[in-house]
Amino acid sequence: MFSSILIISSCSAKKDDSMPISDITKTVQPSYYLNDNSLISEMLAIRNTIFKNEKANLGNKNTYAFDLYVRKGNAYKEIFEKNYTRLKSYIFNPTKLEWFFLSGGYGIVHALEVAKKYQATFNRSIAHQKNIPFTGTLWRDVLPPICDAIITKLKPDLIYVFGSRDYTEFVKKTNFWKTAKNIKMFESTGSAGPLWLCPRLDDLVDSVLNDKMEIFNNKYNKFVKQSPRL
Repeated sequence: MFSSILIISSCSAKKDDSMPISDITKTVQPSYYLNDNSLISEMLAIRNTIFKNEKANLGNKNTYAFDLYVRKGNAYKEIFEKNYTRLKSYIFNPTKLEWFFLSGGYGIVHALEVAKKYQATFNRSIAHQKNIPFTGTLWRDVLPPICDAIITKLKPDLIYVFGSRDYTEFVKKTNFWKTAKNIKMFESTGSAGPLWLCPRLDDLVDSVLNDKMEIFNNKYNKFVKQSPRL
């Protein structure tokens, strides 16, 4: 049995800030998952730069990053319908599961970190189409070492990554992706990507919650890529 699991998944275009944080003491600060103060400072500076952009349309209500994405994102639809309440309770036990979201605005954000609505993306064409900030260049050099630093500090037994290539490319540049044997990545493509990720994310969550990780791990290879036809 594995004692600790870390999930990194992508943010969602749709966001929900309607769920307030009931207990501010149960929130996570970047210092929880990063030891390097220079990385924290650089990450917060980039976030600040992005959110100052009027095109980011930053909201004024605080919620958990978990709720911001999971309550509305297409990739999380099955999780929200089947396992939302149970999963949210589970992530409050950090010795078992840590969840992070790769985010055009936040770079990477812990599920229990305070977050606001915004619009930003790592995808240049989507940024142009929707007239929102393109932030891939801003995060290009800093996000991989941040991800490495998170893994180094938290030392999870198993790591799972979900997202489109615009998001997974940051993880592919990390040392842990190149060397670790305890990681699996699910990479989507195209506009149907979130719908392809959806059942696989729910499969993982169901496996975590019901102690079926061995079955899940035997089912999938290290790298699973969506067929362009799906």
